Amino acid sequence: MHNTPAGTKNHLSSKAYVKCMRLDKPLTPPSPFSATHLPSSDIIFSPAISLAQSNQTPKIPPIAMPATKLTWLITGASSGLGKSIASQALKARYKVIATTRDVSRAEAAYPDFASKGGIWICLDPAQNDAYDQFAKYSEEYNVDVLVNNAGYAFVGGVEDTSEAEVRNQMDVNFYGPLRAVRACLPVMRARCSGHIILISSGAGSVSALTLNLHLMVANTSTKYYRFVARPGRSAYSASKFGIEAVHESLSNEVRTLGIKVLIVEPGAFRTPFLSRIITPSCLENGFSDGYKGTVVEHIVTGSRQLTSIPDFIRGDPDKAAQAVINAIVTGYDYLRLPLGKDCVVALESKIRQLQRDLGTTRAVAISTDVD
Repeated sequence: MHNTPAGTKNHLSSKAYVKCMRLDKPLTPPSPFSATHLPSSDIIFSPAISLAQSNQTPKIPPIAMPATKLTWLITGASSGLGKSIASQALKARYKVIATTRDVSRAEAAYPDFASKGGIWICLDPAQNDAYDQFAKYSEEYNVDVLVNNAGYAFVGGVEDTSEAEVRNQMDVNFYGPLRAVRACLPVMRARCSGHIILISSGAGSVSALTLNLHLMVANTSTKYYRFVARPGRSAYSASKFGIEAVHESLSNEVRTLGIKVLIVEPGAFRTPFLSRIITPSCLENGFSDGYKGTVVEHIVTGSRQLTSIPDFIRGDPDKAAQAVINAIVTGYDYLRLPLGKDCVVALESKIRQLQRDLGTTRAVAISTDVD
């Protein structure tokens, strides 16, 4: 059943409908094999990815003042990257509506948010009534930019992870953002404009993308996370794979309606995110005896020991937020925006792996077509 917020202007005049649907111009959808879909890192992702192998540290330009005062709805804005995005959006003179599960705690964590014009709303995207609340606020504030940021990471071996723990991970990281997107779309569609931003993770593109915490703690001389495909984040990566697929599909559905989609893929940043990782609750050590001495033990144990932000984490959340704001202010023509040198390195490695696999299996793949 399609739920639509009451009062939403879904019926447009003929002229507005033609403009919104771009029917006044010939529509030429890209071929699935066009250049914009080739497996090249500087095409699939934003141009900044080419700097990954450079020793030069790129500078984030100052935030340009927007020509139009847009209204932002940001989930999970009381800490971490969400807080930085909210702060930078207010700095750019946007109107910011921020969700939190606990307004009192959010006010304590971000005391000057309201004085700068921000508005807190108590909303848990993981709850079943979240759709109705998102629909209410998106219409009330005429939301222009939705930032799906709220989320957490569950770390544990597949065998040690209960179905309830997987469901909890999906409720927050998958169904929560999906509820927000579906609720905000009618308002954006009626207005023929809007931005939907997903704060995903490198794990959305690189399966079970995570750091080997055991090795990182043992070798503090490493300058940044080495994100690789590791065990331990199956549930987390599944949630990110899934919600990225939704947003990628959505980007093609709404491209003619004046709505743009941006998937932001951060690496490791100096936020409380890593210190809030959850591990299997039914096991004293977070892993069963059968995995003692394996990489599962190393990752779960390392995750539990990470109570503060290590010096080797180089990601600056304020710079990441500036990059997101600048994308909206100056415009963007890419779907994914990786943030952090560590994420860029991991994504380039994944692209090379896919190219190797394709090169090895190309003949077999082609041979399976009907003669």
